[in-house]
Amino acid sequence: MADIAVGYLEIIFDKTSELNKSAVNEIISNLESNNHFTYCGDCQGFFNEEDRAIEFNFNGRWSCDSCWEWIENEISDKKNYKELNSEARIILLNSEISGGSFLYGCYRDRVYKKKGAKKFDIYNHTKIESDWPETLGILNAYDLNKGDSKNFGILENVEITLCDKSKEEKYLFKVVGGVGGCILLIDKKSDYLEFFSDIDEFTGSESIKRILLKLERGDLKQDEEPEDWFGRGELIDDLIGQKDNCFRKKK
Repeated sequence: MADIAVGYLEIIFDKTSELNKSAVNEIISNLESNNHFTYCGDCQGFFNEEDRAIEFNFNGRWSCDSCWEWIENEISDKKNYKELNSEARIILLNSEISGGSFLYGCYRDRVYKKKGAKKFDIYNHTKIESDWPETLGILNAYDLNKGDSKNFGILENVEITLCDKSKEEKYLFKVVGGVGGCILLIDKKSDYLEFFSDIDEFTGSESIKRILLKLERGDLKQDEEPEDWFGRGELIDDLIGQKDNCFRKKK
């Protein structure tokens, strides 16, 4: 089975013209039963008549690219098969549409279509697969004072503590979120992760000097590579998945 991507859309109808409720119902009915929007799940549309808007939550196969393509096809000038009637296509064309999709820890995108446009502007998250040195740099975590902790992410559900730092620009971090936690020793000069450990398996001292000494003596070993750690994708997504400056417009 393919992975299930989560998508969301808001369609804001033109407020200067009379709203064709039959066409609105046509859009909702079609998307809620559309294979592109209902992979291993339901598509649910919520119509707010006062705001003249519909919000959709849905699922895509691997990604929601086919969902954006389906909408673009419906409002295009192409003389191919269309699923919506002409009235529904017209109000969709004259609507402002925004949304996005994600596969947790793997990718995120955002889409936007202004009124009258026939194509989406698509913005891809370009940092979702960042390593730990880059992720902490994006968050300006290196600016923390020694011993300080700060919660990061749109939900502020991941705590980063700068346990120790040295004159040689080595930084020892503790990162803890819902999925678990880890210890990271980073050489900032080279952006190199010198030591990594799951927090539950770390038995050493939260001291750069002691960790380096134990590594040198062979008394401390790294049990797994950071990119193989089970919580990496989720923690990094929680930290930077919603940061606006990590999205770039698709050319």
